[in-house]
Amino acid sequence: MKKTVIFFLISFALALLNGYFFNYINDTFFHLEINQNKNPNISENELNFIAIFAAPFLETFIFQYIPYLILNKWIGIKNKAFCILIMSIIFSSMHYYNWLYIVMTFFGGLILNNLYVYYRKHSFKYSFILTVLFHSLFNLYGFLFIM
Repeated sequence: MKKTVIFFLISFALALLNGYFFNYINDTFFHLEINQNKNPNISENELNFIAIFAAPFLETFIFQYIPYLILNKWIGIKNKAFCILIMSIIFSSMHYYNWLYIVMTFFGGLILNNLYVYYRKHSFKYSFILTVLFHSLFNLYGFLFIM
């Protein structure tokens, strides 16, 4: 249990550093638009609710659970690093707000997917929900302290 919590906290710290690093790069050099709400029918509060509660559940299912199941179980790829890399490419390709955001979410995806694969091995029963919780907390942190 202790290793699970420590791994979670280290991964969360790395995810925060990733976010701060790319926000700094954007603020200093590029000044790219970070407003992800392109739909005028969705309020800021609704978007935040989606980002904190719904998106982590759906994205964990679509970008971690299904790809890992396909790569590892159906195709039979046992190289976890390769699976994490492919899953991260898929994850980042769906976050196409701007090119820098894609790069940031690729590295964030490496952290998130590594967490998922680690938990599949060490606490299989909770791997999905722990990944959802991690993603939700990261998005909540972004909402409270970054946006």
